[in-house]
Amino acid sequence: MNPNVCTMCEKWFARIIRFKKWGTKQIGVPATVLFADLRGYTSLSESLDSPQVARILSRFYENCASAIWERDGIVNKLIGDAVLALFNWPIKQGDHVQQAVMAGIELQKRSREIHQIEGVSVGIGVGIQVGDVAIGELSEFCKDYTYTAFGPVVNLAARLQGAAQPGEVLVTEEVYRHVEGLFPEAESRVCHLKGIDKPVNAHVLHVKP
Repeated sequence: MNPNVCTMCEKWFARIIRFKKWGTKQIGVPATVLFADLRGYTSLSESLDSPQVARILSRFYENCASAIWERDGIVNKLIGDAVLALFNWPIKQGDHVQQAVMAGIELQKRSREIHQIEGVSVGIGVGIQVGDVAIGELSEFCKDYTYTAFGPVVNLAARLQGAAQPGEVLVTEEVYRHVEGLFPEAESRVCHLKGIDKPVNAHVLHVKP
């Protein structure tokens, strides 16, 4: 992990705690959100033995973490066979959108290692959105100072991830404007996403051979 992350998180958590004392449980920050999901995990669980499934899931987590940390993002949550990552919090980045996109591309590249090592074809879908994100506690149930990101930006990134085909990095128009020069021929796609009222114009980024 980037050695600055723990120090930065400590400072931001202290800030959130101060806000909490003032009656506010969350703070808003501009950030880029990346969701990545291991496709076909249920089928893998049924067709492979438990140790191999555990190795695949572990390697997926490791690939996600390394690709994200190398670009100063953080892994906010592991959700079953999915990963939620944030960029521009707690480490500020002027190019956080581009860093998130390149982390998604790198993650797709590293997924090939799983096939080479385990002999199993593994698909990964990635969704990315940028905007103001709420970070803090959702309830009084947990008291261990674990914070999460939530809100429309996080929800849209998660829905895009669900719409992405294996091997794709699916991004919104807002994200694509920051990386259009790197992917000038990206396919445009209109996505009808669950829980999102209006169709979303997205762009499909593929890993170059």
